[in-house]
Amino acid sequence: MKKIITKAVCLLCAGALVLGAAGCSKSADSSSAASSTAAAVYGSAEDYDYENFSYSSGLDENGYWEGVKALDYVTLPENFASLTFKRSEIEPTEEEVQSEIDSLLSDHATEKQVTDRAAADGDTVNIDYAGSVDGVAFSGGTYSGYSLTLGSGTFIDGFEDQIVGHTPGETFDVTVTFPEGYSDSTDSEGNTVVLSGKKAVFSVTLNYISEKVLPELTDAWVAENYGESDDVHTVEELKALYQKMLYNTDLQNAIMDDLLANSTFKELPKEVTDYQVNQCLNYYYTMANYYGYDLDSFVQTAAGYENADDLLEGMSDSITTYSKEALLYQAVAETLDIVPTQEQIDTYSSYTGTYGENYCTMVALMDAVTDALTESAVVS
Repeated sequence: MKKIITKAVCLLCAGALVLGAAGCSKSADSSSAASSTAAAVYGSAEDYDYENFSYSSGLDENGYWEGVKALDYVTLPENFASLTFKRSEIEPTEEEVQSEIDSLLSDHATEKQVTDRAAADGDTVNIDYAGSVDGVAFSGGTYSGYSLTLGSGTFIDGFEDQIVGHTPGETFDVTVTFPEGYSDSTDSEGNTVVLSGKKAVFSVTLNYISEKVLPELTDAWVAENYGESDDVHTVEELKALYQKMLYNTDLQNAIMDDLLANSTFKELPKEVTDYQVNQCLNYYYTMANYYGYDLDSFVQTAAGYENADDLLEGMSDSITTYSKEALLYQAVAETLDIVPTQEQIDTYSSYTGTYGENYCTMVALMDAVTDALTESAVVS
């Protein structure tokens, strides 16, 4: 229940589908790929230097957009510092609180290894596999102890289906075809092995089926896991904590929704929209490299878009929204002269190596703005 560095404005593409191991990633489904003939609102991917994107680029030491005065682009509503909401719109339901508790218990589940029944769709299985194309083993096609949820669509189409019905201890062949656009691999001697569009045979050993065992929610369990870190010792205290957390999240979301709906934007500075576009493309570019794809093939496989330009067109509304949110945070800070406290800055100190100091300061500034607007909001 500790803070993590997650802010909507900074995580535009965090919801992308993560693929499986390099040797047997999911294939593209061209029938589901979105198509777009219109030019993307934000241009083409080739217009951006997304390969060299860094999180702190374009931000100054105060967490502001470098060279940008937000109030030149956005006019805040007159009542932005004292927004009013109905409690019924903010208060979380019992079902929502219970859902969070269930998720918490799932995170603390232990693993039970099952070996006395056949694998079924939805099971998480532990497998070893070794793949070959035309009888030649290739780099990235062998793995031991991989945890795979059957039916998740993580691996190449047909791979997971062929595991269903087998029993732990069995070794069997799975035959699949690599998607078009899949990067070449190499054999043990460094020779090129073409995978794109090729049939591959994987020798698979099903080690065991993994079942989750949830802990029993008791006062003792709560005290053991959260008594020291969060000063929560009973089930009722845990539910009250989650109720408060959800309430605060709902209120923060309501505030931002209100500001987005009632602020006036003259235009969006290119510095901010370019940042959002580069971050989005860099996310997919990094994932594509990790799984052995080129960018266009990856966004088709992972996200159902025809190519990177189509991705930008499909996400143009999100890019615009997040750019507006970025301006709103800074506009409020400029108007109310808000700066993050040292404590807020220190919250993200461990992330500076990955994201840079300026980015972490921006997230701390967003915390400070959020806290100010939340404290001044009226809920009745």
